Amino acid sequence: MRCTPSILRRLVLLLLGGSLVLVGLGCSSSQPPQPTTEAPPESEGPALFLLYTTPDDRLTLHDARRGANEVLVEDATAKPARAVSPSERHLAFTYATADSSHLALLDLDAREIQRVHAVAGTVTYSLAWHPNRDRLAFGHYRPQENGRGPGGLHVATPEGTTRDVGCSTVREVLHWLPDGALATRTDDNLYVVDATDCATRASLDARRMHYIRHAPSGQQVAYIYRELKYDRDRGDYVPDSSLVLSGPQGENRETLFGDTRRARHHRWAPEAPELALDVRVEASGHRQVVVYDGSRPTFLIAPNQTTADQVHPRWSPSGNRLAFTLRASSPAQAAVRVQGQTRRLGPVDGAVWGWLDDRSVVVPGPDSVRVQSLTGTTRYAHPTPETLLHAWRRPAL
Repeated sequence: MRCTPSILRRLVLLLLGGSLVLVGLGCSSSQPPQPTTEAPPESEGPALFLLYTTPDDRLTLHDARRGANEVLVEDATAKPARAVSPSERHLAFTYATADSSHLALLDLDAREIQRVHAVAGTVTYSLAWHPNRDRLAFGHYRPQENGRGPGGLHVATPEGTTRDVGCSTVREVLHWLPDGALATRTDDNLYVVDATDCATRASLDARRMHYIRHAPSGQQVAYIYRELKYDRDRGDYVPDSSLVLSGPQGENRETLFGDTRRARHHRWAPEAPELALDVRVEASGHRQVVVYDGSRPTFLIAPNQTTADQVHPRWSPSGNRLAFTLRASSPAQAAVRVQGQTRRLGPVDGAVWGWLDDRSVVVPGPDSVRVQSLTGTTRYAHPTPETLLHAWRRPAL
């Protein structure tokens, strides 16, 4: 038979096709498909971190999503001074060990701890962040029977630098004012000083001023003014404590509540010039949360609707809501006021710790610390630590 060009082309194509099939079969048999592998998923816990001390004195970082604990410092007891930077990136906190006192910064995103200051023995720290920069002013002094003992005033940064402000008598910082000056105090006086060299800009007699709280703007100060007044019925001098508002240098002073109202636990809103506190209502004998916005005090709950004490108000991050402790039964209940209703959030040990956001309240209870929604749903619970220093959301990756 004669092979024409068309027949030859068909034979070539058939041979090539067969060889490709054989090659494909050979490859398939020698290298079977490999199964795809994925990293094991993380635990299904919430995106939440807790920093706390344990009953056996361990400073611990808890990752709720992974259910994992990391001990940052052994033999550590939490101290009261702590503050979050304006960027919400850094937490300044204080703790004590068996023989010394410490100030540290925790990077809340990287979860890295940086030691800022340490001194042998017992000291009292005070902290104030710059209003819009990650710079921390801190004071420290040794408590003595007659007041504030030796210490100093410094400025630190997360980059690791620390400098002495140069104050000879000031050991306590109250607030970093918007104009860059520092509000400070000694046993007898308030001083507004320059943050670079401690030069005095203003001073004020502070011997009767207690629990001084500056508004975030620095334009107002709330404090308890305590003095002795003569009581004719008792024939003796008795303490008289009033809640007073003034400017940062004592100007425009106004007494908001007198001694009979027993004003306590005053706190400024995060942004607006609003002050929340609890006072005694004479008609009922209960304590009630009051909000003062600069015009007149307003009860969070009307007195005729009050059947239990309301204490320890805590502002939400936006300043639009207040959580508080409701002492209606034993144990006391955490509560929040939403749309004209008081919603109970379960047992609380002392005061509500604070808020994660405007919809989540952190409640330390007798058995666990809980994250509660405003409807009372428990979103997360962890065995009660010795002291909860901070709670924050896990940063998005």
